[in-house]
Amino acid sequence: MIDMESKKLINVPKVVTEVPGPKSLSILKEQRKYETSTISYTDSFPFAVKSAKGSVITDADENTFIDWMTGISVLNLGYDEGIIQAVRDQMERSWHALEIPTEARVDFLKKFSHSFPSEMKNYRTMFGISGADAVETAVNIAHSVGGSRSSTVTFEGAYHGVSGGIVSATAGTKYKRTSYSQGLSVVRVPYPYPLWYGEDVSDIIADLRKIMVDHESGYEVPDSLLVEPIQGEGGYIVPPDGFLKAIREFCDQYDLSMIVDEVQSGMGRTGKMWAFEHEGIIPDIVCASKSVAGGIPMSAIYYRDDYDRKLPKPFHMGTYRANPLALAAGAYVLDTVPRYLPRVQEDGKKLVSEFREIESDIMLDVRGKGFMIGVELGNHNKPLSPERIMKIKHALLNLGLIMHTCGHFGNVFRYMGALNIPEELNERGMEIFSSVIKNERGE
Repeated sequence: MIDMESKKLINVPKVVTEVPGPKSLSILKEQRKYETSTISYTDSFPFAVKSAKGSVITDADENTFIDWMTGISVLNLGYDEGIIQAVRDQMERSWHALEIPTEARVDFLKKFSHSFPSEMKNYRTMFGISGADAVETAVNIAHSVGGSRSSTVTFEGAYHGVSGGIVSATAGTKYKRTSYSQGLSVVRVPYPYPLWYGEDVSDIIADLRKIMVDHESGYEVPDSLLVEPIQGEGGYIVPPDGFLKAIREFCDQYDLSMIVDEVQSGMGRTGKMWAFEHEGIIPDIVCASKSVAGGIPMSAIYYRDDYDRKLPKPFHMGTYRANPLALAAGAYVLDTVPRYLPRVQEDGKKLVSEFREIESDIMLDVRGKGFMIGVELGNHNKPLSPERIMKIKHALLNLGLIMHTCGHFGNVFRYMGALNIPEELNERGMEIFSSVIKNERGE
């Protein structure tokens, strides 16, 4: 017997026009008439959204697509009815309150705190608007606690945002071409990436120790270290077991604040509420955004109570921080995500196996934890060209699958399905991805 949800998905995906279809083309033309020409997502996904529900997006031409992008891990519960209801209910009460407490604010604060390991129950929360805002604020907290404008250790391939001073912590040079901020002071070291580079964990720790003890090395001595538990925009790179523990021990040895950027890897994406939990470490500062409010803009920094006591008042300001609508959505997300964590762990392993079983001579590597999976493509041990990658992305789209890329060379397709995506949509998405990749040949 087919349940109602499965009945609704029988015709998903369904592509009845070329992509973009005539209605989408018209809307895209109007967008280009009024909006800046510097936007880029419409190059990869040239269609206009009519509606979205669950893990299905319908465009203006009634084409339906499986959403394996989730707004780049912003919609970890997809377009969920519970988020709609939470925002609707809060809208009836208030939708702006500055820092004046509301029931929604206190409810979120309690649930956010309870989402972390018990050893972090006395940490404090500071709100922001975006992931970049959260990470920059976290670094500023570390510098304030250290009492100086020192440097921060960051990693090759890192992405921590492209606005304000935090753009200096992001590794990709393309993100900095139009940024004229003096930025933060950073010291960059390798991130474990065995497919292309040979440094292992011990090599990286040795590099870090040299920075701290060799005063002729030319580095400014840092007071903090900023790390992604799994690199996001850098290519969904999963470090070896023990990497975060080694980093934690290094920070303890040299009295550095350990900042963990969970903007993309947090909120259940890897099968744990927070990706750092896989190694059992306790960070000093955690940055959250993207899906922390189910797609309503908000970010949060969670940090040690003794740090908080050293901060001046006011420390970080912003009119729209912790908007009540985002707080209400966030409370619903925090209540709901945990029930999907076992499923994400098990189905994530299954998906990794299925990706690895695809027979294609352009498959270089498959890696991931939970629903954070990267598939790296290349030719004779060289990254696949941007032109080939865009061609594949459009081929997937024309078959009804929305899937985005990332990586040092832009050649990593990433699976970011919602934690509650129906199994049928994962199966159909895998069929589409496999069929397209098998038709691609090495040169």
